[in-house]
Amino acid sequence: HPYIYRVTFATANESSALVIRPFSEKGTLKDLIYKAKPKDPFLKKYCNPKKIQGLELHQIKTYGRQILEVLKFLHEKGFPYGHLHSANVMLDGDTCKLMDLENSLLGLPSFYRSYFSQFRKIN
Repeated sequence: HPYIYRVTFATANESSALVIRPFSEKGTLKDLIYKAKPKDPFLKKYCNPKKIQGLELHQIKTYGRQILEVLKFLHEKGFPYGHLHSANVMLDGDTCKLMDLENSLLGLPSFYRSYFSQFRKIN
């Protein structure tokens, strides 16, 4: 799918998994929002809220449509994706691509599990 970030190499065994993707100079959607450089350390990139900027309306429309299209595609294929957040959306020019699709295959809990588990009626 054009909005899924490609994997260069992947392997797994009984105790671990390894996934390698190409490096992107533009970084993730989170990097764009925080005006951060992808190679900077995590604390330097994301712990200074003074640099946060919003997205322009055309970016919100474009990225939002692309994310919804790939989520629809995954849903139609019966593939669960519970790890949607700005750090899992890689930018490639004016295109955004989802990453970490393998998390559900590896049995990792959804990013939002802690929020869902607060409600008893939600399974």
